[in-house]
Amino acid sequence: MYVVCSSTNTQVLILNSTSPLTSLSHRRITKIYTPNSINKVVVGVGRKWMVVNNSGENKSVTTTTHFDDNVVDSASTVVRNFYEGINTHDVDSVAYLIAENCVYEDLVFPNPFVGRKEIIEFFKKFTESTSIDLQFVIDDLSMEDSSSVGVIWHLEWKGKQFPFSKGCSFYRLEVINGKRQITYGRDSVEPAIKPGDATLAVIKSVTWLLQRFPQLADRL
Repeated sequence: MYVVCSSTNTQVLILNSTSPLTSLSHRRITKIYTPNSINKVVVGVGRKWMVVNNSGENKSVTTTTHFDDNVVDSASTVVRNFYEGINTHDVDSVAYLIAENCVYEDLVFPNPFVGRKEIIEFFKKFTESTSIDLQFVIDDLSMEDSSSVGVIWHLEWKGKQFPFSKGCSFYRLEVINGKRQITYGRDSVEPAIKPGDATLAVIKSVTWLLQRFPQLADRL
């Protein structure tokens, strides 16, 4: 039988009737689909497991094997899981993905959010002010780099693209205490007002002023 544990990091304990408990194997997986006919773990921490069989009977088992704590989620997996937490309005469940001293910049706001607590509070306010029908959809995501991830995304309302909702994000990650966590993030969102060529005219005017009066650069 398969014994499944759902916790911060989902694990699978593989057990059969002929194998001693000391030779059990453990495997980390991302998502679990369990038929109704198999037993499932309710609590599983370290070596102790609580198993519930199909008749509702509880049974405790103890093993002498450990999970492979050296297995670290990829940077792209961490970022995908973070977006999933936002989409399900369960920000607390992905708080561990944010480093304690993380810095997050949303370019809509004048100042960055600093620290896990402040960042989580911001995303809680975001989810509380929006419907769960409004979902982030990842269009593309870089997967090769273990320390940084770029994401192109948009918002959808019940499967239809939300107006002015395209955006891109950048995340920097580090392995801290055996967990890969987001240490820096920046979001750039599609503006509701699009000045078009007027933007180029403004940039041209500003650069002309800086060339004419170099001392102005000190005030930027």
